[in-house]
Amino acid sequence: MFTKFCIFFILLFNILYAEPIVKINTSAVSIDKFKMGYFIDESENMPFDQVQKQKFTQGSNNLTLGTTANVTWVKIILVNDTDSIKELFLHNAVAYHAEAIHFYEVEDNMLINNIRFEPRHHLNIEKMDGAEALYTINLKPGQTKSIYMQSHFLAYQLIELSIYDQKASIDDLVHRYMPIVILFSILTTLALYYFILYISAGYKEYIYYSLYLLSSAVFIAYCYGMVSHYLHLYGEWGLRLNALAIVSPIFLALFIKSIFKTKENYILQNKFINSIVVLFSLTYLYSFIEYYQAIEFTSVLFLYFLIVMLWVSISLYKQNAPLIKYFFIAHIFYLLFSLIAILFYNSGIAYNYLTSHSIAIGTMFEALILGFLVSYRIRLLESDNKQKEKIILIDAMTSLYNKSHFEERLEKELLIHRRDKTGLTLMIIDIDYFKEYNDTYGHLEGDKTLIRVAKSLQNSLKRPTDMAFRVGGEEFAILCTGMEENMALSFANKLRINIEDLKIKHKKSSVYKYITVSIGLYTVPLNYMSSQDQIYRHADTALYEAKSTGRNRVISYQEKH
Repeated sequence: MFTKFCIFFILLFNILYAEPIVKINTSAVSIDKFKMGYFIDESENMPFDQVQKQKFTQGSNNLTLGTTANVTWVKIILVNDTDSIKELFLHNAVAYHAEAIHFYEVEDNMLINNIRFEPRHHLNIEKMDGAEALYTINLKPGQTKSIYMQSHFLAYQLIELSIYDQKASIDDLVHRYMPIVILFSILTTLALYYFILYISAGYKEYIYYSLYLLSSAVFIAYCYGMVSHYLHLYGEWGLRLNALAIVSPIFLALFIKSIFKTKENYILQNKFINSIVVLFSLTYLYSFIEYYQAIEFTSVLFLYFLIVMLWVSISLYKQNAPLIKYFFIAHIFYLLFSLIAILFYNSGIAYNYLTSHSIAIGTMFEALILGFLVSYRIRLLESDNKQKEKIILIDAMTSLYNKSHFEERLEKELLIHRRDKTGLTLMIIDIDYFKEYNDTYGHLEGDKTLIRVAKSLQNSLKRPTDMAFRVGGEEFAILCTGMEENMALSFANKLRINIEDLKIKHKKSSVYKYITVSIGLYTVPLNYMSSQDQIYRHADTALYEAKSTGRNRVISYQEKH
């Protein structure tokens, strides 16, 4: 039993510490997945000759080793199995994040070349290709070389290596950061859109959301190498841009406070959201003193942020807060991808495109869903404003448009009539002997009759351009467009008959035993430049004639030439 255990242990040791070899055996070289060795230098200052004697653990070319592997060494053994000389380029795609990247080239245990990059301190940054540190290796046919790389990070240890020939190297430098460029463009465009909305509408949630998008976009642009690659920005400015990861949750929390009005409606939730604003603000200020400690603390703070926001969204959902389901969905996506990011940076999950870009992907999902939330909020506000406007224009009792809207609409229709020669008819309608009706049946019944008459008039309008108004106590008006005088007369008589057919008893009427109306109308001649007051006076004159000649009739005003 002991012998089997020893054999198993030896096999395991050989697997873990065997030195993997990268064989170059094709004419074109583009290797982004290979095995290599790595060794964590806990002393952080081990000399290179001592490093060469260490046992290297076998691992992938893409690694994340958390916060306890500040100085990590990598060993790659390259063998040229072809019959031609190979010029290869070893890419370190995350060099812009590093405190230092140092390449060593060894052949037959002899150091033949080395170069050190320190982006933070601007050492050899002119030899970097944007965000990437490249090391050139020349291999003769059958030749073997060992490449060591010291990777020094002050927060999270990241290693992302690839081996290319010249063509593949250029393609990588051109295309690697394009997805981030596209994402950055989308986020900044959305940020500009909501900033313009804030300028035009003044709602605070728009500016908070705009600043959240902008801070997230700039952070992602630096975090994933776009800024360093295209603008060659390193050192202190790079740290400040990366620290925007601390700022984004502040604006998101303020956005939630504003859009859900937590200060007024959800007191307890508002206190927790305020705690997020305070904690992240203090952490951001501390990043100017001890940047790397602040970044490490941010990981813990992000967990608090995610838990609080999840609790807020669940509690608001239980209280049926408007629009909360959209934020809840957005936060689930953000929570999922943030947890992936935390696991990734702390070496708790495999290194791949999804895990290494989880912050960018999660932010994109959240931005799009929250964008839908804000857009839906805009529609609700517009609908609410239209409803308020409609209430202002509506007569409370009859639900017809009121006199102020009648005057405004008559003026607009007159301008259209003058421009397009479409025809315009105004009808003024008065309930016959309505004072006597009120005196006999009481004002409560009188109000009911007004409502029934108004409803009959409204139901008689079949064309969307025709509009009914209440312009006085028992006086109504109807505006019609595109009608000739004969058609208008026929329609007015139909309105009159419809009122009769309501059969509302009126024993004090001298005209009929039921409620009736008198109607005066005026159809504006196509080439006659009438004024608004003239049109109303002519229709009112026709109404006076209808009432003075027996009531319950329609009279059209005739121009006297």
